[in-house]
Amino acid sequence: MSEEIREWKHASWVSIIGMLAWIIGIVSGTISLIWGLIISPWVIFGWGYPIWLIISGIIAILISFFIILPKFSMKCSKKDWDFLLNWVLPIGNIRFPWMLIWGAIMCTFGIGYGGALIIVPAFVLLFAGPKPYEWKKQ
Repeated sequence: MSEEIREWKHASWVSIIGMLAWIIGIVSGTISLIWGLIISPWVIFGWGYPIWLIISGIIAILISFFIILPKFSMKCSKKDWDFLLNWVLPIGNIRFPWMLIWGAIMCTFGIGYGGALIIVPAFVLLFAGPKPYEWKKQ
């Protein structure tokens, strides 16, 4: 069986998790936003926490819809692994994957689990992917 016909062994579950990443990001952001709005009237000291929840919820929703959906989730659903492996931020001689950057940002703004469905498929793609990932420019 040739390499073009044979599918990568992790393709199905990485594709499913990647497709759900933007939905979980929006759900996470919505929960954060609603929770911040609910607790804000009862907070006497430490107004920073509810304000942070509201701001981080809005940011998580926006990132999920405008970045994660078109650049990550749709590519995972199409199993476009080449795009994801080449979606990089060149830092000097290193090719750093945007998947990890946006996953870390979503973990920060999405109450932790918002970026988990981005980071898990990213690590599988990078370290057990259909082809070896090249960290350095050639």
